[in-house]
Amino acid sequence: PSDATPLKTKKKNLNSYSPTTGTCQMSPFSSPTSHNAQNLRNRPSNDGTEQNDSESRLSRRGQPQTEEDAFMELQSKVKSSLVRIVKTRANLSSLQALEGSRELENIIGVSDLSCVLSAEVQKTQVLSKE
Repeated sequence: PSDATPLKTKKKNLNSYSPTTGTCQMSPFSSPTSHNAQNLRNRPSNDGTEQNDSESRLSRRGQPQTEEDAFMELQSKVKSSLVRIVKTRANLSSLQALEGSRELENIIGVSDLSCVLSAEVQKTQVLSKE
């Protein structure tokens, strides 16, 4: 009587079945939803200065950003990074190994550019308001 019974097949994992599309997930790495969720969990903290990608692409009303909104957000990030950039340049300038060499200018652009950098950010902000 045992050969009269059909062989039992393995039950499929129902977590990989999508009733919407009627398909099964072929690989655990092919799901963009789980991949993005994992990236957000594994993303290093950034001191709260940046929003996550999905939040930053939406305006306050949940609508996609316009090009102007995206530009203003980017400009704000540049402005908030300015102090950190100037400090980093100052630290590079103080390195004894590079003192007096052209190598320092090659690394940071032109030596002592901090005042010019902040002026450029301010000039861009004024031009964008016009």
